[in-house]
Amino acid sequence: MSRRQRSAATAIVSDLGPQIIDPKTGEIRNAFPIVVEDIAVGVRATVKRGRRREAWEGIKGLTKGMHEAALAYRQAWEHLSDGRGMGPMPWGADRVSGAGSGVFLLGQERALSAATVHRRGVQAMGLSASQGVVQWVVIEGRPVEAFDVARQRRKGLASAELIEALSRAAEAYGCA
Repeated sequence: MSRRQRSAATAIVSDLGPQIIDPKTGEIRNAFPIVVEDIAVGVRATVKRGRRREAWEGIKGLTKGMHEAALAYRQAWEHLSDGRGMGPMPWGADRVSGAGSGVFLLGQERALSAATVHRRGVQAMGLSASQGVVQWVVIEGRPVEAFDVARQRRKGLASAELIEALSRAAEAYGCA
């Protein structure tokens, strides 16, 4: 056995390093960047919370409404692909918590509402944007700059296209 083969066999990848092992598939993935922010608790107290940094957060010209539209679109896509529906809705009540206006939503109704939200976003953004840069950045979480490199386009076109698509989605979702 050569030295190269021994070193490859003894290499251990830790979950605490820059790469993470997916427990379901055993695939090695890069870790997501984390953002630490202060959350207000009560009047005078704050608590630090870590959350996953979204791929579109560093883009100039992105408004809060566009950020909310991207989150709503991604949630609708995730729930549709998992077959779960949109989960507890603000106008309905979830069977577990019971919070809301007293209307119970069944699984099929949740799936219909998720499909409605997703369809509205696709119609507003356009099919080429929703299956292109929005799919790349919002759904898959890849960097915007990598989209231009992968498509062999001029640098900066993807961010402008993403801003335009998310502004149309924000108008369609009513959070512009």
